[in-house]
Amino acid sequence: MVVTPCRQTTPRWFSGDAEHIANHGQPLRITGRLTISLNLTQLLTHIAVGTTITLLVSFLLRNVFPKLTRKTPGDFDDFVLRTLSESILPFGIVVVLLLIQSDLGLSNDVQRAYDVVLRIFGTVVIVRFANRVGIRFLQGVAHRSGDDLQQLFISLQPLIKALIWMIGALVLFQSLGVKLAAIWALLSAGGIGIGLALKDPAQELFAYLMILLDKPFMVGQFINVGSTWATVERIGVRSTHLRSLRGEIVVMNNSALTNSTILNFADMNTRRMIYSLGVTYSTTVDQMKAIPAMVEEVINAVDNTNFSRCHFTEFGDSSLNFELVYYIDTRDYTTALNAQQAINLGIMEAFAQQGIEFAFPSQTLYLEDETRSGKES
Repeated sequence: MVVTPCRQTTPRWFSGDAEHIANHGQPLRITGRLTISLNLTQLLTHIAVGTTITLLVSFLLRNVFPKLTRKTPGDFDDFVLRTLSESILPFGIVVVLLLIQSDLGLSNDVQRAYDVVLRIFGTVVIVRFANRVGIRFLQGVAHRSGDDLQQLFISLQPLIKALIWMIGALVLFQSLGVKLAAIWALLSAGGIGIGLALKDPAQELFAYLMILLDKPFMVGQFINVGSTWATVERIGVRSTHLRSLRGEIVVMNNSALTNSTILNFADMNTRRMIYSLGVTYSTTVDQMKAIPAMVEEVINAVDNTNFSRCHFTEFGDSSLNFELVYYIDTRDYTTALNAQQAINLGIMEAFAQQGIEFAFPSQTLYLEDETRSGKES
């Protein structure tokens, strides 16, 4: 009887153990379960570490560091800490998701999508923080520089925010491997069309900047532009609102204002009034000599006025003309008109008392006697 030795085979599910024993000398027990256990432990560890760090930093920013910043003279550092404490939670979520990224065992396509979402979320958090801190810093600089720069900053604030978002988007695209050359080409081509479409708004914006920087007028000042006499009520990015003497609102484009001659009466501490008086040729020499003193007395009796001079200047066609100069030391237009009216009425009363008549354009015809003209013929 021939006994054939049986071939000992290793079960398929023990083949890994046999190979491990051949290489390391020790059996490996239930490899799949151990791998899952290790991945889960590492995942929970990363979540715990990220959450702990986030909560610790948040506690420091909300309760510890503010006690130090309260001792500083400014409040900008307090604002930065407050903004950072509000942003630390979403930023901590991004950090935790980054830590557990390798523990999730995602496929390549899902991994790429996961990475893109994290980058977008992180960019939004960082850009929002940079926007708030940057705008707050520029507000402080504009506030210390004066009302004009502060008003300019308020007008340009949306543009600054959009610029920061644009920079953040470009950095995000570059981190994702997008070729920026194509984006720049697209922006250049679109910029030409946008520039043509926004030619007039851009012109008004630059005119607005010129008004704020050059200061030809300010809100509350009384100006004259062409035939418009009005008080400036509001200076906008595109147009300026004026309140005319009749009470209606006059809206003028900023470019029209900067291209026009503007008379600004705000810095005029005194108004110099110059005009002529004409009396008839029947006025006597003594009356002519008395007129300057009479006018000076009338002007000095009116408030807010200073007499300068009054001279007999010329023999007109129908009048003897005097030139009168005096000053009204007020910026208020109504007060100046009241003073001018009082002076005019005072001169009329003084002339009436002295029998002096105002001249008006007239012609006198002298006719010779017919008898005399016949003898001469």
